[in-house]
Amino acid sequence: MKINKYDQKEIKQASAIALWSLLNLTFLPLLSFIVLLSKINNFAANSFATYHLNFAIKLNLAAATALILVSALIILFGGLNSGMTWVFVITYFISVHAVFILISVWMLVRAWAGHKMGYKQV
Repeated sequence: MKINKYDQKEIKQASAIALWSLLNLTFLPLLSFIVLLSKINNFAANSFATYHLNFAIKLNLAAATALILVSALIILFGGLNSGMTWVFVITYFISVHAVFILISVWMLVRAWAGHKMGYKQV
């Protein structure tokens, strides 16, 4: 009994996209995002890989916004010389960054399994 409807090629492409997304959040921040953007026109419009690519780009843009913008706002309002500002910035950055990495790992596992993100399979 075949559970997912995607072939091995689509699963491999989606897995590679999810891996690039994870690399963007961990080891190769800007380079991996450029690789993700370069893959935009490589897949069919409604393919499994396109779904994971769109999710990966949105996830990485949300992570960049949440991490950079909010950290900058905390520093702006708290001041550079306050110790508590840095406690908040470091705690916020590590906690939120860990959540985005967790979501990216979840996306990789879902791609390996041939599933889209979320629990409902339509």
